[in-house]
Amino acid sequence: MAFCLFTFAFCLPLQAWGPHGEITQAALDALGPNDALLRHLGTNAPKLVHYCWLGDYRRTPYERQGEFFYADDYLLFPGMERHLDHLVPEVKRTYEPYFRRALQALRTETPLNAARWIGSLLHFVEDTGSPPHSAEIRGDVHSKMENWVDAKLIHLPGYRPQLLGDTEEKALAGFLRRMDGLIAYSKERGDRCRPLVLADKRAEVEPIVLESALETSRVVADLLHTLGKLQAAHRPSGGSLSGSPEYVLRPQRGLERLQGKVVLLGTSYSTLTDERGRFEFRGLPPGRYEPAVVFGGVGLPHSSSQVQEGKHTGADMTTPGLTGTGLVRNPYFAVRWTSANRPEGWYQGKEVWEGDLIPLKDGARYTLRLNWEDKPALGDVILRFRPNTHPGLPVVDSAPFKPGTTEHAFTGSEKMKWAQILIRTTNAPTTLLKSVAITPEK
Repeated sequence: MAFCLFTFAFCLPLQAWGPHGEITQAALDALGPNDALLRHLGTNAPKLVHYCWLGDYRRTPYERQGEFFYADDYLLFPGMERHLDHLVPEVKRTYEPYFRRALQALRTETPLNAARWIGSLLHFVEDTGSPPHSAEIRGDVHSKMENWVDAKLIHLPGYRPQLLGDTEEKALAGFLRRMDGLIAYSKERGDRCRPLVLADKRAEVEPIVLESALETSRVVADLLHTLGKLQAAHRPSGGSLSGSPEYVLRPQRGLERLQGKVVLLGTSYSTLTDERGRFEFRGLPPGRYEPAVVFGGVGLPHSSSQVQEGKHTGADMTTPGLTGTGLVRNPYFAVRWTSANRPEGWYQGKEVWEGDLIPLKDGARYTLRLNWEDKPALGDVILRFRPNTHPGLPVVDSAPFKPGTTEHAFTGSEKMKWAQILIRTTNAPTTLLKSVAITPEK
């Protein structure tokens, strides 16, 4: 195989507000053990100190403490079709969509899935509280300023979280007002810190940044408290829908830990399967729903299911003649849920469609399989390999595969632990390919 080696900056930001976890933990501590949100999330509540980082995992897998899922499954959805900047002013566009989506998850999904959605919301809230984010400061000053803080000092003794509103609409309005206040609070401190950072006066910067971290934690505590109150006051209605996709129950080798993504086409509902390969929605309005599963080797709609008020419906998740073959999610480009213009798991760049990162095993053999259209448009396919998912590290690109090449074998290695398919075309991927797969040798 011919390779090209070069450095490629992936989509994780190089700037990160250091004390995300400590800010979240202080807010959780302020809630108290009997808070409604803590009771609802149960053992998943402590995971918020990790899930609050999800916003920085965009377009990459999340691997931590035995969990393995694609972060974008909790970051992109109808109404939030692309990743936004984490600085003011654009970050302000994340507040309402992620607030509503987190509340929806509390009402319709498992506590684990709800915790992840809340984590995504927390990330944008906490990023906003970073002084350089609110003051729109970038570059080296940004990185220094938001990390010049002693995270061990982030605690809220005696703070009593405030209810932002007792209905969804009132709570949203209260949340947005609280965020406006946080922006003003941290912007003033960012502007004050800028000359101090340029003068390398870290000792003077740290207490100022700590003030923002503490105020951010108070905002997070108010938000979490409010979400819990709204969930506790919600009167369950509608019906439930569950199922166990057969190819998630018996995954392709290499995907044993990956959870399947289940979407209800034409709606805002989605979730991930549990460790048993099962999914469940509750509180769905009565009506007919068409589930689709995005998983390694599969990505096709299933038979629709009728959900009735007060009743449980088991979804038919069998697919006659189709099993999960391969590691590529949505290999037929058939599932379009986040956007009608983008297949799930595929991202449009400049004259290229990029697939999800796929885990490889050192020394294992794999085959790339390309099923071209009968009359393919102009374009080609390349394989991109990475040693890990971190940004800025060298990647290895294969030589281009032109129409007519249907298979190519390769071996995972230390420098090739992750693979990514790039479909280079100015058109939709379906103008070039019917399907694409990476299959491990048995």
